[in-house]
Amino acid sequence: MSETKESERNPMQKQRNRPRKNTPHNVKVLDQASGSFLGRVVDITADGLMLVVPDHIEAGRMFDFRIILPRMVEGKMDIEVKAEAVWCKRDTNPKFFKVGFRFENLPGNDGFTLEDVMHRMNLVG
Repeated sequence: MSETKESERNPMQKQRNRPRKNTPHNVKVLDQASGSFLGRVVDITADGLMLVVPDHIEAGRMFDFRIILPRMVEGKMDIEVKAEAVWCKRDTNPKFFKVGFRFENLPGNDGFTLEDVMHRMNLVG
């Protein structure tokens, strides 16, 4: 019986520069254009994130996100970032989808803030 490599089961593993960490926190993401709730963060890196969302999202679609931080860091409760949907597939719960996003422009200070939050919340290895 042959073993399947992680990169074969998950094509984004080949493109990912940093390890993802599952978040035990309820980190919400809002769509800045509509102001509505878009989804919940499942895992995150400084390069991108995976959300659980109620509706299918087409790969290639661009979003302006507002990530609501689980606690205040450096006087901020949220981070704004542009991200591109890279893939979308049905979640194990058929009412939802998992979507992988790649950050397109994470401004310097926000990048440091996100990294700081990830470390404080034990979201990085």
